[in-house]
Amino acid sequence: MALTTQLTLSLANETGSLATLCRHLADAGVNLLALSADDRSGGAGSIRLLVASPDQAQKALTKAGLAFESEQVLFVELKNRPGALAKATERLARARIDIRYAYATSYRRAQRTAAVIAVSAGDLARASRLVAGH
Repeated sequence: MALTTQLTLSLANETGSLATLCRHLADAGVNLLALSADDRSGGAGSIRLLVASPDQAQKALTKAGLAFESEQVLFVELKNRPGALAKATERLARARIDIRYAYATSYRRAQRTAAVIAVSAGDLARASRLVAGH
C-alpha cells in the first residue's frame, strides 16, 4: 500500500483525444499504471492518471500544453479475490472516512490487483494506515 501522486486533467471529448494524450506520454517514456476516463457535460472528459514517474509525466503534459492538477491518493495492492476491495473500503467506512472516488482493475489470471482510492487530504494518512496490510 502506498501513497502516490495522481494527475488529473480535462480533455476534449473528441475522437482521438485520448490517443493523443497517450502518445504524448509514451513518447516521453512515461509508463501508465492506471487510467480512468469519464465524460462530463460540456464536451470534455476527466482523465485521472497514475504513472511510474509523476515528474516525467508532468513535464510531458506541460510540453503538450495540457493543464493538470496533482493530488495524493491511495494505491492499494489487493489479492484478486471476491471481497478484497470490500474489506478495504469497509475499514474506511467504519472510520467514517468518505471515499471521493475509486477505480480498480485486474485480469482473470492475476493473483494481485490494485485499486486507487481518493479521500480528502485531511483523511489521507489515517486512511493509509487503515487499509495497509491487505
